[in-house]
Amino acid sequence: MNYYSYSSFKKVIDELRKKIIGCRINNITVINSHDFLCTLSMIKDEKLLISLNHQHPFLALINVKKVEPTITGNLNESLRKFLKDAYIVDINLNNDDRIVEFVIQKANDYYEKVVTHLYLECIPQRANLLFVNEEGKIIHALHYASVTSARPILNGLTYEYPNKGVLKEENEVPSLEEIKNQAVNYYENALQVHKKEKFTPLYRYIKSRIKSLNKKSVVLRSEIESAKEHLKDADHGNYLLAFQSDKELLDEYLKDNNLKLDESKSIVENANAMFKKYKKSKRTIEMAELEVNKAKEEEEYLSYLLVSSQYMDDEELFSLSQELLPKQHLKKKLLPIRCSYITYDNVKISFGKNASSNNELTFKIANKDDWYLHIKDYHGAHVIIHNPNPSNAVKLVAAELCLILSNKSAGDIMIANMKNVKKGHALGEANLLNYSTITLNKVREETFALLSNKQDY
Repeated sequence: MNYYSYSSFKKVIDELRKKIIGCRINNITVINSHDFLCTLSMIKDEKLLISLNHQHPFLALINVKKVEPTITGNLNESLRKFLKDAYIVDINLNNDDRIVEFVIQKANDYYEKVVTHLYLECIPQRANLLFVNEEGKIIHALHYASVTSARPILNGLTYEYPNKGVLKEENEVPSLEEIKNQAVNYYENALQVHKKEKFTPLYRYIKSRIKSLNKKSVVLRSEIESAKEHLKDADHGNYLLAFQSDKELLDEYLKDNNLKLDESKSIVENANAMFKKYKKSKRTIEMAELEVNKAKEEEEYLSYLLVSSQYMDDEELFSLSQELLPKQHLKKKLLPIRCSYITYDNVKISFGKNASSNNELTFKIANKDDWYLHIKDYHGAHVIIHNPNPSNAVKLVAAELCLILSNKSAGDIMIANMKNVKKGHALGEANLLNYSTITLNKVREETFALLSNKQDY
């Protein structure tokens, strides 16, 4: 089904003509270099999403609960200059093609009402945005083309429609609801791209740190294996001392164990050298295993943060950047990373997104009759069911959240009444006095969908 066909555009434009003509564009949020949202007066829940992406440009009114801060740049500046506080006078679909014309009216610096035409050329591979004055002259374009090109686009030139492409006949036209659902899915994906672009240093650091911790663990495990080869050196040393007066037994022992002595040293000195190697190897193994465990703990926590960051807003991601990248000393006040929750079967299920929000949720927000869940033997979110007697269906959803937020598709989930949950020594650490286990082999798609409607505390 083609959601970006000419017939789909006609349906969208018909809705826009009914709903937003006469509205003022109150605000503009630029998501990335080609997607932006327009907040409109007289329409509360819906916002106009305009996408000029390379593959399938489109526009649609979508229901948006929360809008992320706009990104700065040339697109943001030009849209604010021409569109913010402008009134939509008319909307047309022109040239029997996917070319949308917005007739807008805005007061200039002299409080004179100026009419401008915004053309959205929603043509795959050639998407563009152009502002044209009342004389038909181009005053701004998202993408310009030189005078030597087949269709020059420069300020001051008369606007002309692009060559009309061949529109394919459509066997099935999507409904307006289907078009909107597709647009919402696109918007949610665009937000993830927006976050990754805006917080590139954060994501780069986390991935790089995980990679270096992996390498560190490999090196340490290699050192442990090498050190284990000398754990018998203490026994060898004792046998050398025991056989030092019997050359025949000594030679036989050395041959059986493939040992060579340093001929420049006495038997006692060779034995002492072996005792030193044993002690050094034992210390190496103890220290390396400690470092391997530390690396594993940090790697698991960073992997958890990488997943939970999908459910953080820009302010929380900024706080996480400050937490993980201490060299970035900015004067902006840090806001704590908050807990979030979903509602399933009229029951609230909350989850943390880092160590501090886990700690806040479990030891400050949760009640003594609530239920606590956490993935077993792995870093992950604290999940709280705010109900003293949750159904098995609710427990299943909460357990699946534990897996999703740990980036796991299967595993064991610990579940305990909050009366059996005690605070540990580290931030966000919880010790369970008694618990049962839920074993899951997969996560249902509908549980992933629930997270798209999460709310923050």
